[in-house]
Amino acid sequence: MIDTSVFRDTLALYEKHGWQLARLLLTEEPSPELSSLAGSASVHSSAFDAAWFTRSSQPGTTTWELRYLGPSPLALVSVVGEDADLEAELEFQQERLVEMVSRKMPSEERKNGTS
Repeated sequence: MIDTSVFRDTLALYEKHGWQLARLLLTEEPSPELSSLAGSASVHSSAFDAAWFTRSSQPGTTTWELRYLGPSPLALVSVVGEDADLEAELEFQQERLVEMVSRKMPSEERKNGTS
């Protein structure tokens, strides 16, 4: 479950730097407050909580950043050309994020003394 106050702060930071929330990936149905914060961004069911932010890049490209919204912040960036297969690129980055988070989680548990 996403902490809405932390998400509000994350959203404000991204907006301050010119990013717009484009998609929200959630493991659970969003709360009314989270839905309100998402605004016009599309909300998708996912195996992990993350947000896609976007902003204009160089001419003919758009920069997309996938921000993991779990306990250890992590982000992946893609610069996508206007003739690229956007959905394929976003899916690829989401799979990379799952792999990275999966590798990171056992080490986090060891640090916390839970395994």
